Amino acid sequence: MITKPKIWLVVSLVTVGLCFALIIALPPLVGIDFKGGALLEIKTALPSSVVSDLVTQQLQSSATIQTTEAQTLLVRTTALSPDQHEQLLLGLKEQDDAVQELRFETVGPTIGAELRRKAWVAVTLSLLVTVTYLAYEFRVAATVALMHDLLVVTAAFAVLGWLYGAPIDALFVTAMLALGGYSVNDTIVLFNRLKQEWLATRSGNLITLMDKAAKLTLTRSLNTSIPILLTLLTLLIFGGSTIRWFVVALIVGTVTGAYSTIYVAPAWLWLLTRK
Repeated sequence: MITKPKIWLVVSLVTVGLCFALIIALPPLVGIDFKGGALLEIKTALPSSVVSDLVTQQLQSSATIQTTEAQTLLVRTTALSPDQHEQLLLGLKEQDDAVQELRFETVGPTIGAELRRKAWVAVTLSLLVTVTYLAYEFRVAATVALMHDLLVVTAAFAVLGWLYGAPIDALFVTAMLALGGYSVNDTIVLFNRLKQEWLATRSGNLITLMDKAAKLTLTRSLNTSIPILLTLLTLLIFGGSTIRWFVVALIVGTVTGAYSTIYVAPAWLWLLTRK
C-alpha cells in the first residue's frame, strides 16, 4: 500500500499546492454568521431579476439572488429589521400572491464580527493544542496530514461557494473542528500500530513496517469511515437545506481523512525519519 512513499509525497504536495491556488483564486464565500446580513429563501414564480430589482427598490440596497436545486430563490442582502423584512414580503406578495417564505436569517454586523472573532479563537486554540501534542508524540507527519485534510475541505468549499453558494459559516467551523479530531484519531491509530510492529521486531525496513501497519489498520479505518459516510449521506438526502453544507463538509473531510491517514501521514513520516 505504501511501498512507494515518494509518489505519495509528490501527490500530497501537488494537492496542497492546488488547494492554496483554489483558495486564492476563488476566495470562500463568507456566510452571514461572520459578516452580517440577511438570508431569505422564497418559493416564487418570479424571475430572479424581478426579485433583485424589487429588493433594490424596497431596501435601497443591492442583493445577490441564487437559484437552488429545489427551484427556490436565495436572497442575500444587508441585515434587515423586522419592519424591513415585513415590507419586503409585502412587496413580493404584490408581485406574486403565491410567494412562500421558506427561511429567514439576519445577523447584524456587530454580532457577525463577534462571531467571526470567536470562531478564529476556537479554531486557533484547537489547532495549537492538537499540533503541540502531535509534534511531540508523533512527529510532524501527523500534523501535515491534519493540515492537508483541513486545506482540502476549505478548497472544496471555495469551489462549492463559487458554483452553488456554499458559505463559510459557524456550522463550517464546527465541521472543521470535528474533522480535525477525526483525522488525528485515525492517524494516531496507524502510528501506534507502526510502533507496535517496530517494538515487536526491533529491526526491518521502515517502508515495510509502515506498509504492514497500514494493511493491519485498513479494515478498522474502513469499518469506521463507511458507517460514518452512510449516515452523512442519509442526512444529506433527508436532512434539509439548513444542514446541507455542514454535512457536505463532513463528507469531504471523512473521505480525505481516511486517505491522508493511509498515504499522506506515513509518506511524510518516511521523509522525516529516512536517515
